[in-house]
Amino acid sequence: MLGRYHLMEHGGGDKVQIENTARELRALGADVEIKTDEDFIPRNYDIIHLFQLDWTPETYLYAQKAHEAEKPIILSPIHHSIKEVKRFDDEYVFDFRRLSKILFSNQFHRDTFKNVYRSLTDPKKIKPTLVSITHGFQKMQKEVLEMSEKVLVQTDLETKDLEETFGVKIDAVKVPNGVSRNFIEQDAGAQKRNPLNLSDYIICVGRIEPRKNQLNVISAVEKLRNETGEDLQLVLIGVSTGLKHFEYGKMFNDKKAACPWIHHVEKVPYQEMPDYYRNAKVGVSASWFETTGLTSLEALFCGANAVAAGERAKEYLKEYASYCDPGSVDSIAGAVKAQLKAPRPQIEVQMRKEYTWEKAAAKTLEVYQEVLNKWQKSQ
Repeated sequence: MLGRYHLMEHGGGDKVQIENTARELRALGADVEIKTDEDFIPRNYDIIHLFQLDWTPETYLYAQKAHEAEKPIILSPIHHSIKEVKRFDDEYVFDFRRLSKILFSNQFHRDTFKNVYRSLTDPKKIKPTLVSITHGFQKMQKEVLEMSEKVLVQTDLETKDLEETFGVKIDAVKVPNGVSRNFIEQDAGAQKRNPLNLSDYIICVGRIEPRKNQLNVISAVEKLRNETGEDLQLVLIGVSTGLKHFEYGKMFNDKKAACPWIHHVEKVPYQEMPDYYRNAKVGVSASWFETTGLTSLEALFCGANAVAAGERAKEYLKEYASYCDPGSVDSIAGAVKAQLKAPRPQIEVQMRKEYTWEKAAAKTLEVYQEVLNKWQKSQ
């Protein structure tokens, strides 16, 4: 399994996906290694499984190396809607992203430019970024798709977006993300644990950055507090991104300092996250773009109501959530208000069985076996 550079240090949803899938694959008897560099030796493996297509030019280098060694490639693109990303860059940019918006209208050119300035502080990025400049970022991503035997998508919309954006027909298999066991299986003392000594609050989980949209969520909750007179509490869990989003970070810190009803926790061990969801009434994911939005599933599985954004989330959550426009504070406030008044969710047994890492790993292993059988016959 090959992830982007610095995956293990920087974390993110793809790290959660890779680590949980790998763990469950090992439980099924597969021998799995996770790497985040081009120093892998393809002949040591039966299958090369790549993760992350968007924004990461190094994925192309991984694919090239595996393809030249004639090893079958599986791709989990974790692909976001280009339309949603472009809307975000057009409407809601801070810091250095403003430059890419001014200089370029093409989203792939914008992404290339962002990698150029990331390379200034991360020399490791220089080589793949130079390749993307000379070869073309969109062309690189298209070629990775063409080199892949199977493409593991999280939603049907992801397949549609990939085929429309890159003009290719892909052999896609839908493998939804999962919720870890600790969000499903409660231990005896679970109901008594309340780390913040708060109840029925609104929770929003994710890195403190423009894409995750915490400032609009804060404004929406502030609007509801003013309208209803209720002492609504907002809990934000996520690391601050420092210099990368310095302008947004300052605005967030100023707002936090001025509002005692905002509670910010930088880091929570993954095993302890259910305690924070369980004591919340509503989990909000008002991100400008997501592949699906794992935090909404986690909130629902822990008994909190959900607010989400984007068509892909609807594929997962269906009628279990209220939906909002990330660019509209009124829309976010309306969705949160609806879920504050709604009864807590009663998740169907089938849904609890469908969205697990065990299920994701089992489907992934089926794909591995199918590809290996086909590959061995063709050799």
